[in-house]
Amino acid sequence: MFNHLLKIRYLTVVIVLLSVGHAVAFLVMGTLTALKGYHHVLVGEHGTEKSRPGLELLHSLDFLFVSVVLIVLALGFAKLFLMNPSAKTDAELPVWLRIDSIAQLKVLLWETALTTLMIIALSDLSAGLFTKLDWTVLVTPSAILILALSLYFMKRE
Repeated sequence: MFNHLLKIRYLTVVIVLLSVGHAVAFLVMGTLTALKGYHHVLVGEHGTEKSRPGLELLHSLDFLFVSVVLIVLALGFAKLFLMNPSAKTDAELPVWLRIDSIAQLKVLLWETALTTLMIIALSDLSAGLFTKLDWTVLVTPSAILILALSLYFMKRE
């Protein structure tokens, strides 16, 4: 009976494939946004009201970091659910991918998401410099602080 239930784990293939597909889509969007920003820099249209290449490049970083989070998620799920646990392939994997439990994957994704939030907050604050800032600008940095503190206390245990 248990062996039949273990076959359900192959549904993880769908999650891994969708995560990789999403990562590729975000990678393409980030690349296109970066190319648009580089085009504005090279043509010399920077600083106009219509184009802000610095913000476009920061937004491309947003897309690229989300792509990295999705790749880490896909690799983590594939490692935990699809690879044979008795295989000796751990030595061939990078150190950051030597995941043995969901808790380790959670911490890895948490750290990756915090980095992504930092980049998103930086681009939002940079974009906000050209408009009127209000109290809602502090929401993302406050969330980052809370997540970072909770990660710190969780790792301390």
